[in-house]
Amino acid sequence: MSKKVFITWTVVSGLILSFIFYVFYGTNHPVYKKPIIVISQIIDHNTLNTVHKGLIDGLKQEGYVDGQTAEVIYENSHGNYTLSKQIADKFISMNPSVMVGLSTQSAQSFLNASLNQKIPLVFSAVTDPMAAKLSGPTITGVSDFMPAEPQLDLFMKLLPKLTKLGVLYNPSEVNSVSFIEKFEKVASEKGITLVKAALNSTAEATSVATSLIGKVDAIYFPNDNTAMAAVKAIVAVGLKHHLPVFANDTASVEQGAVAAVAYDRYEMGKITAAIVVKILKGENPSTIPVVYDAATQVVMNKTSFEKLGLFNKHEGVVWVN
Repeated sequence: MSKKVFITWTVVSGLILSFIFYVFYGTNHPVYKKPIIVISQIIDHNTLNTVHKGLIDGLKQEGYVDGQTAEVIYENSHGNYTLSKQIADKFISMNPSVMVGLSTQSAQSFLNASLNQKIPLVFSAVTDPMAAKLSGPTITGVSDFMPAEPQLDLFMKLLPKLTKLGVLYNPSEVNSVSFIEKFEKVASEKGITLVKAALNSTAEATSVATSLIGKVDAIYFPNDNTAMAAVKAIVAVGLKHHLPVFANDTASVEQGAVAAVAYDRYEMGKITAAIVVKILKGENPSTIPVVYDAATQVVMNKTSFEKLGLFNKHEGVVWVN
């Protein structure tokens, strides 16, 4: 073989190998490029942890397994809003396929990047997406807004003489403020006055809950991340002073709250996963409607009922403890 032919063959072979490498390992090849799914969670409590578990299990069931067929990166900011923004900035720099925000604050930290850089954003466990401005052509998700009526009806059934209801919430959580405005209107129509108490951090839970003693017939907190993370301290105050504590989630009832009309949070996580998968398979977020109707159930804590001397003969109830 002449030197000229050998050089030509070497060049051609190199081009062929480069083409093959590009086809099988190039950035656009669906088999070899793993989608990057980033998940940010605002705080560590059982409700959001359950949503997260359902999300991961749902992704696995659809074939998206971390380290194998996808890169699933998760971080928790443990109630630190500054850290939540830092986590979001780090995730955004990875140019992810989909961003997932578990809670209003976590989703909001991704908002600008989603709108400006066109990165799909899926939120979950967000009470009022519109109030949080979580809307746009690249955004969809799952809301955990629970209407006031079924909750208040349950509380009144358990406490027929209920007229004053203490409400714990963090004023910095947009979802809580928006929900309580709607909740207060319905409560007033039912003859119930809300006594609102600001809970700015979990460290304040005992003192803020104690400040309501003698002023209310029961204590309630909505899907407020600060309150849900401090449920044990709130329940301890309630039991000590023979005051029922109502919640809006199953995990809080499992930790001692008397009762709640609650969503199945694990199922909520799986619904969130299904939305993520639709986007990964090419569906436009703008064509995927926000889910508002995840499955609900009435959950009651047997131990707390007995300690408070409440009537516990109720049908269609999920009992815990």
